[in-house]
Amino acid sequence: MIKKIIFLITTLVFINGFTNNAIAGDTTQTTELIPFHWNPISDADKVMQFENPKKLTKRSIDQSKLAETHYIDGFNLMNNQEYSAAINEFKAAMKRYKRAKLSDDALNFIRVNMALCYANTGNKEDKVVGERLLNLITSRIYKDQKWTYNIAIAQHLVGNDSEAASLLSSIIRKDEFYFQAYVTLEEIYRSSGNIDDAEKVVARMNTAQERLQAKKSKELAKTKEVTKNQKKKTVIKPKGKKPDVANLIIQKKDDHLQFNKIERIDERSMTQIQEGVAQYSLGVNALSKREATVAQKHLKDSEKRLKRGKITPDGLNFCRANLAISLLATGEKRGVGQSKRYLKSLTSKLYQTREWSYNMAVTHYAFADGSRGTVKKEYMAKAISLFQKAIKQDKLYLPSYENLIYIYKELDDEKKALKTHTALEKAREELMRSYSKEEQIARGNDPYVFRINLGTFGELETPADIFDEDYLITIPISDKNTAYLAGLFYTSNEAREYQKKMQEKGYNNCFIVAFKDGEKVEY
Repeated sequence: MIKKIIFLITTLVFINGFTNNAIAGDTTQTTELIPFHWNPISDADKVMQFENPKKLTKRSIDQSKLAETHYIDGFNLMNNQEYSAAINEFKAAMKRYKRAKLSDDALNFIRVNMALCYANTGNKEDKVVGERLLNLITSRIYKDQKWTYNIAIAQHLVGNDSEAASLLSSIIRKDEFYFQAYVTLEEIYRSSGNIDDAEKVVARMNTAQERLQAKKSKELAKTKEVTKNQKKKTVIKPKGKKPDVANLIIQKKDDHLQFNKIERIDERSMTQIQEGVAQYSLGVNALSKREATVAQKHLKDSEKRLKRGKITPDGLNFCRANLAISLLATGEKRGVGQSKRYLKSLTSKLYQTREWSYNMAVTHYAFADGSRGTVKKEYMAKAISLFQKAIKQDKLYLPSYENLIYIYKELDDEKKALKTHTALEKAREELMRSYSKEEQIARGNDPYVFRINLGTFGELETPADIFDEDYLITIPISDKNTAYLAGLFYTSNEAREYQKKMQEKGYNNCFIVAFKDGEKVEY
């Protein structure tokens, strides 16, 4: 008893500041932690919700109305602890409900209240009747935690403590803040001599109280933040990435002959073309290794031989484009001037794929960045146009958006930068939702990793089956509590499926956590 009083006092101290406005019967508060405390529930207005209105006859409706009058009278007597008188009214109500031919689901409410009344009369014979009524209850009523708790009380009163404990445990699994269930369950274990399980219930409740305090604090901070934001309008400042011509993914497998009629190429020209293709291969391989100067020599030789082989300007695009990249990638001033000739000679046939549209957008930007006056404006406009084209060709290639945002901000066009930022976030969300790790990388994005936070548990309350989950990570929160993360997914859709699976196992408060480059990110 002394231990119980101390426990009640510490609980009241803990909850101070959160329960001043608590309403009577609120099971998420801990101001009245009295074992086996319960309040009668009516729900008379919900009895008919289980019936199909189209199948109800006039007689059924009339009988149900008469039954409801008796049911409410019985409930009022029950509330006044006049259990024998209440039973008589409930019997009259039951008689009318049965004449109305209501389903067993509809009769759940009255049967539970009748069972509670019989169990509280003090007569041994009445407890038997109460147990019989409890056996008639259907599973539909257990979706409501308040009714489940009252049924647990009734089971205890008729002597079925094991069933009562099972129901109380199910309530706690579904609602960790239903503190009345903890206190009653603890007392059932303690009075039966099962001290170990009683202590586990206490430990689990203490953890739940800590979580409630953290939740309240978080909600309070969030409310303050919302209020603050209402006073001060939040301004989104999109960030972009500067296009980098020295770090492009170099295209190597282009067909220089695709725009020529091969049957018209003579043997001498074909020899020149083959030598030009060989030099092209050496050039792009060097360029992909960031050996820009070496690449220039091979690519210039390639262009010369391909021209001798009478390759069309459309077919020369690939060599000239990579030559422009190699010249600008060195960062030297002379490279800017030399690249202009190659950029001017490019034809529209080059921009048939996102890869080439993007690479040339970056290349045109690099040229504009090293130029002045009208030339700078001309090539900057071309770069923007090509970035936009790349986005149309592949809306999930994120670098196109990021580079375009950077350019708009550089031009002080915040409106377009914000619009592009919005499109970027939409594309990023779609990429995260359903694209694999490989697909994310292919679109220029460092892949997101998703895990499920299963919850924080104390030593005595950690579910045994949690250690069966794949990729389990334990994170010490304090000396007593540990957080558990499980699963490893690269799409949020897969993470959500796993989250649903774990919720079905009883981890009702588990949530998704996203990481990028090993760091937790907002999700």
